Amino acid sequence: MTAREFPDRLDLLALIPDVDKIDIKKLTDGAVTTDTCNSARKSRRILVDMVSKIDGGVVHEQDCFNHLRNVWINGVAKAVSGFMNEYLSDSLDDISSFLRISPDLAHILRAYHKEFSLTSNYPKGHGEQFRDWIIKNHPMEFLLHAERASGSRQDVICMGADAVYINRPLNVEFLDERLRIKGNSHILQENLFIVLSSLEMIAVSRFFSILHVSIVIPFRWLSGKTHTLGQHNWGARSMGRAVDILHTACGQLLDDIKMIHDKKFMMSLFDDIANEIPEFKEFLTYKFEEKMTEFIASSQTKSIPYSKLIDELFAPQDDDNKDSTEILEKVGLLGIEALLRELEDETKATYKYLSVSGSPFSYDHCPADIKKAMIGMMAVNDLAESSFAGVTAQVQCYGRIGMHAAAAVSDMQRNDFLSRPTS
Repeated sequence: MTAREFPDRLDLLALIPDVDKIDIKKLTDGAVTTDTCNSARKSRRILVDMVSKIDGGVVHEQDCFNHLRNVWINGVAKAVSGFMNEYLSDSLDDISSFLRISPDLAHILRAYHKEFSLTSNYPKGHGEQFRDWIIKNHPMEFLLHAERASGSRQDVICMGADAVYINRPLNVEFLDERLRIKGNSHILQENLFIVLSSLEMIAVSRFFSILHVSIVIPFRWLSGKTHTLGQHNWGARSMGRAVDILHTACGQLLDDIKMIHDKKFMMSLFDDIANEIPEFKEFLTYKFEEKMTEFIASSQTKSIPYSKLIDELFAPQDDDNKDSTEILEKVGLLGIEALLRELEDETKATYKYLSVSGSPFSYDHCPADIKKAMIGMMAVNDLAESSFAGVTAQVQCYGRIGMHAAAAVSDMQRNDFLSRPTS
């Protein structure tokens, strides 16, 4: 096919391997990385067994740490949602079912994105009106963008909670003004006004925002960058250290849940690793102390560091946010208990990465030669997942695009197919 399509470039044929050279032996001295579902893990074990039967065949196993993190957050979200449904049952019974009120944060984030995002994915939303209202009434206020909460990534709950928490006072003021207009009846706006005015839901969004800045963001960076950190003796098996740190922190929080809103404690969980890896420390400093966020450039809105969110999480200035602290501790206790259960569940993939498990997958019990061999290997399966993410992005941006066309655009972008040197 290459010879037929490119008759003037027969030199390309030299790049195509002979059939005889395509062999399962190519997998030796590598690692098989999968997500955490049972079928994928079984396929991985079968493949590893096949390769190990080859003379000198050694192949390592690795679970994707992005998937592991999402499993933890999903467990926490289910526990918190279940608790809030029971805790608010009497109040929910008093609210008309017509308004579709739910204390499930995933549902709230979807509704929030519909109303306040600037995209056209939901024509009944008021993102443009809200933008114009902000420019007119609060041009110097700090806002975070509404996170799209569709899809299967569970940690999007933490990502989306940031905007719900920090933007809430302005969202409520806008909704109050809109709903006071005579004849204006809008289910989505009434739903959000009730939810965002709830002290319990303020506490829930605050809790998941704290998890985001203190655990999810640092852990995501380490997971995605592990294969580039070999010069610091950090490899795929080193991620067990991060899991051990999280496990220890959960125990400390259960002993004193007030530390969930202690900035010094929560924002320093991974300091030991950051002190060993300059790139990690540089990232955390940039993300939380230097990166500037701008709402709308044309409005001349003042750029404010991401640290404003962190300050409002741990030392709130808004009165409602202050009043949420007591409920935050209740929600936090429940959420951290759920997180610890996820880590210690022996039937799930994470457990073997804990040093208390005694598993060779854990940092303390992994043989030194395997630690060394796995330096430079990825701790995530982003190479596989990015193709799906690329297609999803195309469909989200261009809602009427065909799936095959979205996949083609994604592949061209990922492979730099259209990258051409220009004069």
